[in-house]
Amino acid sequence: METLDHKPLPARVRDRIWELIQQGHYRTGEQLPSEQSLAARFGVSRATVREALKILEEEGLILCRHGVGRLVTAGASGILSEAITNLKSVTEMAGELAIPLSTQVLALREELPDDVVRTRLNLQPGMGVVVLERVRLAHSEPVIYSIDIFPRAIVVGELRAEMFAGSLLAVMEGEWETRLAYSRAIISAVLLDPELSQQIGVPDSPPWILLEQINYDTRDRPVLYSKDYHRGDKFQFHVLRRRR
Repeated sequence: METLDHKPLPARVRDRIWELIQQGHYRTGEQLPSEQSLAARFGVSRATVREALKILEEEGLILCRHGVGRLVTAGASGILSEAITNLKSVTEMAGELAIPLSTQVLALREELPDDVVRTRLNLQPGMGVVVLERVRLAHSEPVIYSIDIFPRAIVVGELRAEMFAGSLLAVMEGEWETRLAYSRAIISAVLLDPELSQQIGVPDSPPWILLEQINYDTRDRPVLYSKDYHRGDKFQFHVLRRRR
């Protein structure tokens, strides 16, 4: 059993839980132990633990999710870590990491593609595309800038900016019946144009991790060309590599 010093118990328990998070015992998106387990660890009552957890929740360091438990948020570690082998939307990733994510749609337009986009999406001459530019914010701080380009032909119904406040993949798969199967990605480190950095609210812009992807549907057709810029000081991606 760990001992606690002279601070009021709820504050002291809060500090010890925070230390454990900082030391990497509980990572972003992971579930904290139960109130009963924490109470036993620190030799205090569950009511005291509950107060400590409430402090952490108010500070935005943990998130209470009904039916799941208390999860460590991105605000605790400051770094969003994700396996890059998984093809998922930013919204899905944020949900799994317990990140409160919001979206700003910067642009939604239809246009004829240039030669690069036409080649990436294997489009015939004269076929139009939709260009969607967005900023994703975690705790009101911009962390992702994205450009998504997809054939106008896959769109069902009217295009409205509010459709894209969440997951683009959910719209494609749920409303347009275009299910993604896999993607081919190039990963690089880049700097954003200073004017763009000012526009999205990151004036002192760090290097960004660019995932440039061509996404294919279940019939091996390229249906989405995306360029997702992840802030280098907020994201890290990991991958399992095997020696053959």
